[in-house]
Amino acid sequence: MQSASLEQDLFMDKPALSLIGAGAAGRSLLLALGRLGFPLAAVSSRSSDSARRCAAECGAARVCADPAEAARAGELVIIATPDSAIATVCETVARADGFRPGQLVLHLSGALASNTLESAAGRGADTLAFHPVQTLAEPQQGAAALREAWFCLEGSATAIARGAELAAALSGRHVVIPAAGKPLYHAALCFASNYLVTLEGVAVDLLTHAGIDRTKALLPLLLPLLRGALENLQHCGIPKALTGPISRGDATTVERHLSALDTLSGTSGTLYRQLGLATLALARSRGGLPAESPSRLRECLSDPERV
Repeated sequence: MQSASLEQDLFMDKPALSLIGAGAAGRSLLLALGRLGFPLAAVSSRSSDSARRCAAECGAARVCADPAEAARAGELVIIATPDSAIATVCETVARADGFRPGQLVLHLSGALASNTLESAAGRGADTLAFHPVQTLAEPQQGAAALREAWFCLEGSATAIARGAELAAALSGRHVVIPAAGKPLYHAALCFASNYLVTLEGVAVDLLTHAGIDRTKALLPLLLPLLRGALENLQHCGIPKALTGPISRGDATTVERHLSALDTLSGTSGTLYRQLGLATLALARSRGGLPAESPSRLRECLSDPERV
């Protein structure tokens, strides 16, 4: 991992930005960079209404129906379309001579590598996968979250150097990853962020089944617990932050959980077993479990008929 010590005035001549794809991620980045004085040259999006809203919100100079026109206006072109459209949009712009040598063309995908932009590279542009390690659900919140964020960079040495400068302009830091590592990298982030929300949803459902008012389940009960777990992770690391019955080798409590879960429809019992086995592996790596606990825990977590 690399830490950028450069300050946000690193770009003495800040490149003009063009955005293609006016979703939450692209608008967040455009807004964050615009606040740092980067000129916002043009916005293009499949939806003209989205493009106009983005331009008004961020202060972009113009809205372009043609993405190639938008790309030609910028020195740094951000392609922030859905992953499935990145290559197609890039090829469309390249065929219309929207790219040129000296431009930096980047996408924001976590899962895709920079070779998705090969048609821009063929026109002489530097191409980069520039993925913010942040949740960007809404542009105002997202723009604030991008300050001091981490960014994952993948591309040529020249593109990575330029991406590192861009991260530094946001007072952020960066990590460089090989192209082949992008899918696993993004899967890891899904586990850490997206599936965390899923797990809290499962927990809220279970609390409702247990007789707790759903409106009281998340904010009063679960969020303080979640914050405590995150603080333990920050201060203790993995696996020392692990708590709960499996970390203590308490198979009797785990069996009681499974008996209750198996009375419900849905997948909560299966999910509990799968996560329980992964948790058992962590607990064993930490050490300190009673000698007989791992085999008993593995047996009840592996066999639905066991409890």
